[in-house]
Amino acid sequence: MISIQSNAFTLPYTFFREPPEKVIPELKQYGFSGINLALNYHSSRDLLLRQGPQLEYLADGFHYYKSNYQMYSGDALKPDLRDQSPSNDLIDSVILVAKTNDFQVNAWAVYLHNSAIGMAHPETVVTNVFGNRFLSELCPANPQVAGYALGMTRDLCNLGIAGIRAESLHFHGARHGEHHERFFIELSQVSEFLFALCFCDHCKKNYQAEHSELGNLVQSVKSKLTHVFEDRDPWIGKKLSKELLAEIIGPNILDYLLTREKSVSNLYRKIKDITQELEVSFTFVDQAPLLDLDSANASQNSWQVGIDNSQIKQFVDRFAPLIYRRQSDQVVALTNDYLKNTANEINAILRPTFPDCTTFENLAAKVKNLVGLGVSEIDFYLLDTMRKRDLDNIRQVLN
Repeated sequence: MISIQSNAFTLPYTFFREPPEKVIPELKQYGFSGINLALNYHSSRDLLLRQGPQLEYLADGFHYYKSNYQMYSGDALKPDLRDQSPSNDLIDSVILVAKTNDFQVNAWAVYLHNSAIGMAHPETVVTNVFGNRFLSELCPANPQVAGYALGMTRDLCNLGIAGIRAESLHFHGARHGEHHERFFIELSQVSEFLFALCFCDHCKKNYQAEHSELGNLVQSVKSKLTHVFEDRDPWIGKKLSKELLAEIIGPNILDYLLTREKSVSNLYRKIKDITQELEVSFTFVDQAPLLDLDSANASQNSWQVGIDNSQIKQFVDRFAPLIYRRQSDQVVALTNDYLKNTANEINAILRPTFPDCTTFENLAAKVKNLVGLGVSEIDFYLLDTMRKRDLDNIRQVLN
């Protein structure tokens, strides 16, 4: 019988409302072996339920600890004083109680989805072919952004955490960046991808270091999108693929995509060097399954955000894909995809609440199937939004 290790993704509000002396023993009773605590997170409005119904707002790009600027290189972006906690009292108390209870604390960090830094430093964000800036998305090819990611990694590792759960450590798509987005136009997957493709100075410079011709690529992307926005989108209903992009834009776009994958992989390599030296585990929270909620081969979509799984797997201790699917057979198919194409062992992340799970039987079948596939690490998202019924279901399936 496989022994399941299970962490709960947790917002800091858990410990704003109740002390760790109460929270951590309670979570152990539900079967959790640790938490992935949001120590760097984007803005959100959340209906919290576990400690009583409460509507709460998380500040954008906030660091829920006191940043140590000595962990950052001189030219790196650094969190503003207003975007961090005044002290480390919260995280210190959580880690202290966790140690006395044999309970793991991992830092859940949303690296490059950060409007606070993006608005303060617009020159460092993803910039499309029209010069439009995506202020919520920092560009991983930018050296200052890379410096921020490395500095934050060092800082987190020195807080006493066991591991890092890295989210949004890559490029992003066109949507889900701001609170209230207006896209009153039907766009194909192709158009959305091209609209959010970064052509900032650093991305272009990296490409030109190995390929002399850039003007034709830029002009092709711009002209195709201009037609979409002035007339119609000819790719509605077509599935986004590298082959289709090469057919539409030209083969040089494949080299451009490869260049940005190298930028992301290089950043992962540097982060891995830090975590390995400081003996902290480094887990990649993989959001590729959300790019197409009907896909059973989500790992094949990772290139859309600049991730080359064959490279990334060399620099992470675990892949942790978001296995957000409603049916247990979908969970099996998606898990098999990751076991086959990324790593022999993964950390599966389930959502034990609506819309994925509405019954105990549904959750139990998913966990049973994961265990049957040899998955021994199953994390659950999101503790603060769970009802007591959801936690009781988790306790039953873990036992």
